[in-house]
Amino acid sequence: MSFRLGLGRAVVSFLGFVILFGAFGCKSTPSPIIVGDTYTNIEYEFSLKIPRGWEPVEALPDRVGYLRMLADTDRCSLLLYNEESGGLIAIMNNTNRIAYEKYFDISFEQWDKIILKLKGSFEEDLQDLVFTHAVHTENLYTTQQNYFVNQYAYKPEKIYRVETSFALDGQRAHLNFDSFLFPCRNSQSCETIIILTCLDSDLAQNQADYQDVLYSLHAHDYYE
Repeated sequence: MSFRLGLGRAVVSFLGFVILFGAFGCKSTPSPIIVGDTYTNIEYEFSLKIPRGWEPVEALPDRVGYLRMLADTDRCSLLLYNEESGGLIAIMNNTNRIAYEKYFDISFEQWDKIILKLKGSFEEDLQDLVFTHAVHTENLYTTQQNYFVNQYAYKPEKIYRVETSFALDGQRAHLNFDSFLFPCRNSQSCETIIILTCLDSDLAQNQADYQDVLYSLHAHDYYE
């Protein structure tokens, strides 16, 4: 069984839905910075809070090493690990060279079909899978309104959420992710996906901090 094909192919498939219209951002922009508890990524135009007890890491800790079998963590712009709670929060990003408004033409049914395709990929390779999801197309408009109020610091709202758990080496692992799509670089669009993974037994210790990270996410479009 190839776990990497499971989540790896699945993540690429629904990221690929966006990538079809654009490309990953270039690497020539300034490096991300951390000031106090705030992480700011200039390339992908977002910032978020780092919860107390979570530290940036460059490599996957052994406790969540199973994620290496599931996804290419080199795609992540930030990995945060909490040694006490055993949780990992990962951030993935993409820049699309199309106007944000183009996504208004994608129906709820089309978004839902993408996520169901993702579920099918999971089912092929993960054992005893539990999978739930939600799509919030109305948030495309809410995000745009927030952008119009203040493009320099505004709140993106999630466009979809996926939550899963699955059997792994006699235990259960938990993985969920929330996707945020927002205007950036004046005429383009950016996607930030925030991931939480841990053993199911550790979920209660990690969920509140994960929600704080989601809530703290802000976008910053400094292009005129």
